Amino acid sequence: MNSQFEIRSVRRMLSSALAAVFALCLIAVGVSAQAPPNPPPPPENIPAGALVIPMDNVNQGNAAGTTFNLRAYGLANLLLQNNIPVKWAIKPGKAKDAADFSANVTRISGSAGVAGPSNVNFSGGPFIISADYDTQSLRDLITSFNAGGTDVVVYKTNAATTADIRYLLTHKPKIAIGPDGGNFGTGVHQDVFDAAGIPNYESVTDDIINMNSCYTLATQAHSTSSQFVNLYKQFVISGGNLLLQCASVNTFENNANGHFQTTNPGYDVFGTNDDTDVNTALVYPEGAMPFNQFIGILANQDGAVTEYRYASGAAAANDNRISVRNSGNQSAKMVATVSELSGAGAAGSTVFELGGHDYSRTNTGASLIERLNGQRMILNTVFVPVTRPQACGLQQATVNGYKSVRRFNDRQGGPPLVPGDTLEWTIDYVNNSPVAVSNFNIRDEVSAIDGSLTGNLTLVAGSNTVTITSGGAVATRNTNYDGLGNDPTSDLLAPGASLPVGGRIQVKVRMTINTTTSTGDPLPNGTILWNQTLAHGAQIVGEVKSDAIDWTNTSIFGVDTPPADSFLQFQNAAILDPTIARIKTPTAAEASIEGDIRTASGAPIANAMVSVVNASNGQVKTARADASGRYVIEGLPVNNVYFVSVRHKLYSFGGGPVTLSITDSVTGVDFTGSPVQVKPGKMPTTTFRGKQAPIF
Repeated sequence: MNSQFEIRSVRRMLSSALAAVFALCLIAVGVSAQAPPNPPPPPENIPAGALVIPMDNVNQGNAAGTTFNLRAYGLANLLLQNNIPVKWAIKPGKAKDAADFSANVTRISGSAGVAGPSNVNFSGGPFIISADYDTQSLRDLITSFNAGGTDVVVYKTNAATTADIRYLLTHKPKIAIGPDGGNFGTGVHQDVFDAAGIPNYESVTDDIINMNSCYTLATQAHSTSSQFVNLYKQFVISGGNLLLQCASVNTFENNANGHFQTTNPGYDVFGTNDDTDVNTALVYPEGAMPFNQFIGILANQDGAVTEYRYASGAAAANDNRISVRNSGNQSAKMVATVSELSGAGAAGSTVFELGGHDYSRTNTGASLIERLNGQRMILNTVFVPVTRPQACGLQQATVNGYKSVRRFNDRQGGPPLVPGDTLEWTIDYVNNSPVAVSNFNIRDEVSAIDGSLTGNLTLVAGSNTVTITSGGAVATRNTNYDGLGNDPTSDLLAPGASLPVGGRIQVKVRMTINTTTSTGDPLPNGTILWNQTLAHGAQIVGEVKSDAIDWTNTSIFGVDTPPADSFLQFQNAAILDPTIARIKTPTAAEASIEGDIRTASGAPIANAMVSVVNASNGQVKTARADASGRYVIEGLPVNNVYFVSVRHKLYSFGGGPVTLSITDSVTGVDFTGSPVQVKPGKMPTTTFRGKQAPIF
């Protein structure tokens, strides 16, 4: 061990991103602890207004990068204890110390780094808090925490960015510190947690640890007693995490009830008093490993066990991965390793092992930052997700809401949506967390957006219905729902609903579009009707908005899709958008033509050019199909004959133009394309002859 070294096609793409993020949210609490995600999930959009706790030595230390404020971990812990989810950003596959993401930020707390607004590269596994949680209460938590020691730097993003989120942290860390043995120094881990401002630990006796223990992390800094190794094994198998350091590596790993990382006979161990002192540069094989989120090199600390290697006949077990090892002819000797007893893809059951006794000791001559990095490795283990019994109350509840809207009434012709039509919203909430939610409900104020009522919608009395309850969910409709006021009469469900882990509740509600505004004026063309729902429950922090989806979100719940005739939505994977429906008031003079362009198998043909020619004067209107193959051409004078055709350089469309006599808007003018047959090495081309018709 050594210290050397609003365009519709855009909306479609965003909807695909939303589906991907939804899939990610479904596994966020169960993503594996140290193995890299495979395949890596797409970067997540981080909107302006998000908070960032930097975790590099400059923005959380000094300009020279020679120190680090451990209290950054303490602030992240405090937020989790107060039911504020924290995102841990770690770029997949990055080299050690490489940047995780970049953002334009302004500092709101602390004095290190830059005041901003400035573009900052964040590394070392920064923490991110969503803008929705930046309330006065959160700011008060930052202020009160900083009053207890060195101020933690916190930035606020000035513009949207993207970041790779390794974990959405929702557990509330609670640490059990086992007794130090061997008379080799005590309080090793307690001192680290105190320095970080993490008070939620207990110094315990080994016999209280078992599969039902209400701790997220158990630690052993220098255990010399193997009497209770089997109990710790049960704790790990049940989803708790374990940190073994120094002598504990030998005591636990080489016990018959241990072998958390190895097959029998386990590890050969080496320490300061052995004649095999290692002095080679350290290597960090996986820079994206959560255990390795620190900037710079690790101290060469002394201890009963400073490094270890597989004993003769032993091999890696439980996906054992190397965090830190020596190099050169000593490369077989490891300083830090990680294993997962639950297998990749499950939260918890992670065992961290670390050589060196006490990384705060100065007698080895290691620099301050090298010693702080050892302490950071210990602190990193606190934030790796776990699975604990629900009765322990160590998990926040997180649910996801999704909402689509369609026209409920049937009619022939005309614009897609006009005053007098009835809209139906389909609202789904699913529980993706390890915590059941009691007293669950969904509040929906009619036509409400950002707290104000537009008055453009009227509830269809009694239309709120519970259409799906699955996964053990229990819900009935609120017979008193009127959608008026931010009070229980705007709750869609009757009191007493529950949303268990993995449960889903779907509700439908209908509203009629008023013919006039609240002032009595006719609704103008282009009026947008908004709707947003807010879920609440005993275990939910604050309220959870629903996100707008439409028929392009294929199997977003894994079992079905939003209604096929749901209206197209603005969708941004970073923002919980309300649903919208845009009104088109009919006129006597104009109509529209719309339809889909697809292959015979139903695949959309994007960017196909649709032309509509007015037979009476030769005037042409054109439009391109969006990513879903959908096109709309509006503003066509009625009582005319039109020729509708489509072209695309990769597809042919047989049959010639479609002839339409237009007296009103027409939907369902669809085209089917066949791939153009081209010779190898040739690209298809399309040639048009004749005079260009005037375009209007």
